[in-house]
Amino acid sequence: MAKRGPKKKASEPVLGVAGLKSQNIMIGSHRTSMRLEPSMWDALEDIARRERLTIHDLCGLIKERLNRQQEIRGAADSEVTLTSAVRVFIAAYYRRACTDEGHQRAGHGLGDPFAGTPFDLPPANRDDHDPDGEGEPRLSASSAGGATPVDFS
Repeated sequence: MAKRGPKKKASEPVLGVAGLKSQNIMIGSHRTSMRLEPSMWDALEDIARRERLTIHDLCGLIKERLNRQQEIRGAADSEVTLTSAVRVFIAAYYRRACTDEGHQRAGHGLGDPFAGTPFDLPPANRDDHDPDGEGEPRLSASSAGGATPVDFS
C-alpha cells in the first residue's frame, strides 16, 4: 500500500477542506503525479484497502477503464484527466455503497448535510436550541455547519 506519511491522530479534529496534495502514482512502469484533496487521498486509500489493491494498482485500473471507454466511444476525450476520473470513481464507489440504513446511522436526512464531513463545525459554534418546539435541536441559518453527533453504539 502506498504510504503518505504519518496519519493524523484520531483525536485531532479537522475543520474545513485542506488544499490539494500531490502524490506520485505508478501506472505500469510510468510515474505520474496527481493532485487531490487529503480527504480524496484518504478515500482512495480506503477503497484500495477494501478491494485488496494498492493505490497504484487501483489508479492503473481506473486509467485502463477510462481508455477503454474512450475506445468504445470512438473519440479520444482529452478533457478527462486521470485525476478527474479518480474523483468521479470515488464518488461513484461510495454512492453505490450507500444504503438507507447507512444514511440513518450517519445522521443524514436530519436537516444537516454537513454532519460528519469536513464542513462540520465544533460544538462551540453550534446553535443547538429548539426554535420550533419539536424536541429536536435545530441549527440557525448562520450555523448550518454543525449538528448533534450521532451515537453509533
